Amino acid sequence: MDRAIPDPTWKRLGFAEQPDFHTSGLGVGIVIIDSIKPHHLLNHLNTRIKCVAVHENMTVTMRDISSMNSEGDNRKGEHGLMSVLALAHEPILLKEQIHVGIAPAATFIVLDHGAFTTGEGERLKKGMEWILEHGVEWNIKIILSTGWQALDNEVYLKNTSENSTVKALATAVQQGILVICSNGNTRLNNIMPPIQYLAVGGYVDRGKDDRSLHVPFPDEPYGRNGDGHFRPDILAPRLHLTIPSYETEDSGQRVSFYGGTSGAAALVAGVAAHLFSQFPSLSSEMLRNLLVEYGEPLEGDDNLAPRINVENTIRCMNRADKPRYISKTLPMISIKNQNPYSAIHSMDDIERALSLTVLVERGELSREELWNFTKDLSAIVRKIAVSTLGEPMNEQERKLYWVSLLHETEGGVRGWYMHGLLQNAPKEEIHHWINWSTDINWSVRWCVSEYLAQYPECFPQLEKTQDPDAIHIKALPLRQWYTAL
Repeated sequence: MDRAIPDPTWKRLGFAEQPDFHTSGLGVGIVIIDSIKPHHLLNHLNTRIKCVAVHENMTVTMRDISSMNSEGDNRKGEHGLMSVLALAHEPILLKEQIHVGIAPAATFIVLDHGAFTTGEGERLKKGMEWILEHGVEWNIKIILSTGWQALDNEVYLKNTSENSTVKALATAVQQGILVICSNGNTRLNNIMPPIQYLAVGGYVDRGKDDRSLHVPFPDEPYGRNGDGHFRPDILAPRLHLTIPSYETEDSGQRVSFYGGTSGAAALVAGVAAHLFSQFPSLSSEMLRNLLVEYGEPLEGDDNLAPRINVENTIRCMNRADKPRYISKTLPMISIKNQNPYSAIHSMDDIERALSLTVLVERGELSREELWNFTKDLSAIVRKIAVSTLGEPMNEQERKLYWVSLLHETEGGVRGWYMHGLLQNAPKEEIHHWINWSTDINWSVRWCVSEYLAQYPECFPQLEKTQDPDAIHIKALPLRQWYTAL
């Protein structure tokens, strides 16, 4: 995308007109599972934003964001800040277009439970129980969870019911609260959210509301999760999401950019709050069904999830004959009552992946047996095998990694081969690494960048980018240098 300011996010989501700053999300409570740092850009929310923290001793405290100390780690809480700004920032005029948060009139409860540390599941459960007990007036309708995977190994496949976040949020789901979560940022990983959550993936809209310009994100994860259910449900823009500049005031910038499926999920949470405030009788299940049914397919993509289109959904809601949906329960795949040595030969790739995970975690497979699974027809199984192999054991195996990488068709599996090769990679291998600087898989390019960073005195560096339109541009100086050798 060029340097022009992107279209407002509300336009790119399919709103016919900008969300009303005073009414969009009014009366709707959103729990954002994240940490946050205070910032003057949040001051307009006044008492409509709180931070609930669960401490190691399981005590719960609540503070106004404005009273929190902004000193310390400048990066801590930045992710949560960007989510709230995407949802609730004040209107700003950029290039004759008004940019505004999607649900600025909502109430925001940021739940900081010490994510990605031991005991986080128990703390999250405690925090949600506290919020639901003490915050009746907040009318919690939505939970935004962008790190739902918690401390789980993101390659090893298991039933989603084993996940600590899923256990912690079970009561909220039973109460009809809509959990919206990120589906994942790269095909490097296997695990995806449970069917009970509205899982949000992303696509490339090039910062434009013109839907003819939209294309799939080349490294977008999709497919069946550990229960055998297709994920994600819906897609939203994942790049160049404008928010007011929250960095140093003397930077001269008017905007910052949020992205990834965290940004996409935050936007969908805003859409949900907008719709809940417009249609108070709307249930979480009906909202999910409407967003999916009235989304737009992305041409040329095997991903079944449609792009979100707010106006299509609202048009349906305003019809007198709007559809009635019947709740249904989908069957779940499980191997708990099977011998993993038998299930590993199943015709179903999810059963094979579940079985391989069990055997790997038990340490019951030899390295030779793992290599056999790198030839499985399923990329899910191959990722488990290659990630478990780790780094090459010797020079002969290292050569085998390069050969296997060359013949691998799936980006996530390539990422794991590259990650193994990155370990103890000699500078004499530069000729192997150059061609992978333009791979569509983010993790492959990340490994190339990290390899070059190990030898800054020898090689030009590769700037990392998530934007597929910028991959070749970022790699051009490196490739020109190599061609001139």
